[in-house]
Amino acid sequence: MTRPMNPFPLPGWERTPMRPLRPWERTAHRDYYVDVDGSEAAFQKYQQEVGDLSGVLEDGRLVLVTGESGCGKTALVNRCADWTVLALAERGRTGLVVDLTGCLPEDEELSIQQRLEQVCDQLFDRLVDARVLRPDEVEATRSDRSNPQRIFPRLAHLLLDDVVLLVLLPSPNELLDEMVRYARQLRSPRVLFFAESAFFRADDLAEIGRRLEAWVPPVTLQVGKLDAGDQFRFAKDRLLRHTDAGTYPQLSDQAVELLSKICQSVAMLQRILHGTYERKLTSGLSYTDTDLVTVDDIRAYLNGLGMQP
Repeated sequence: MTRPMNPFPLPGWERTPMRPLRPWERTAHRDYYVDVDGSEAAFQKYQQEVGDLSGVLEDGRLVLVTGESGCGKTALVNRCADWTVLALAERGRTGLVVDLTGCLPEDEELSIQQRLEQVCDQLFDRLVDARVLRPDEVEATRSDRSNPQRIFPRLAHLLLDDVVLLVLLPSPNELLDEMVRYARQLRSPRVLFFAESAFFRADDLAEIGRRLEAWVPPVTLQVGKLDAGDQFRFAKDRLLRHTDAGTYPQLSDQAVELLSKICQSVAMLQRILHGTYERKLTSGLSYTDTDLVTVDDIRAYLNGLGMQP
């Protein structure tokens, strides 16, 4: 007998339902991507631009992902990183993803140089722990561990021959200058930098491209707000994939219509769907596969948060 369940948490993220997809760490997430907010087109653009990865192996690359808050930037970065690791494995290479997105203090103003130094310092520790540096280079370079000008450009020399590094950077503070330094002064063969920001504008990307005209251009990807039909497509995907694992209500047509009006980002959609189903599941109300989640259920959840639909 199947048990009542909430169909919206991701595998392994049941207690943290708002965490983005992370397939390079949890392979079950690979099948959970839904073509909403332009994310599929952005992913295909990434595949086309990095191609056979020869450019990454020879020169390194910077990938910039833009879009409003909650629109799926991190999930896209993680998908691109995971695809790259798999593509490298087909070529006999080992792709190592190092997530440094949360490595900087949130309550401290840092200059670009200070940010680079802290990223470099923590990256060195991660590489030592992963045992991907040449043994004879570890002690020789330890004194430079916080010196990005000495460590980053030499990474291809420091890494074991089969290792390719994928570094997920903290969101840039001073967008233009910081990203240009990674792409121009700190780049290295076999190193792929990923950065995301909700504050990149079209003219910012154009300026970065102009400054890097004589260098390897960055890959720029964009995701946006949900388009018409995205809310239905996302909810349908989640509701169909767990029918053998448990029981849960479907969404009424009116509920889908309301979600289409109030949800502009995939993060907001996930939050409302998960929260509404969780509230109904734990409230003692009827919760079977013949029931429906209605407009009233969504409104009750939002009212509990002090929000008006």
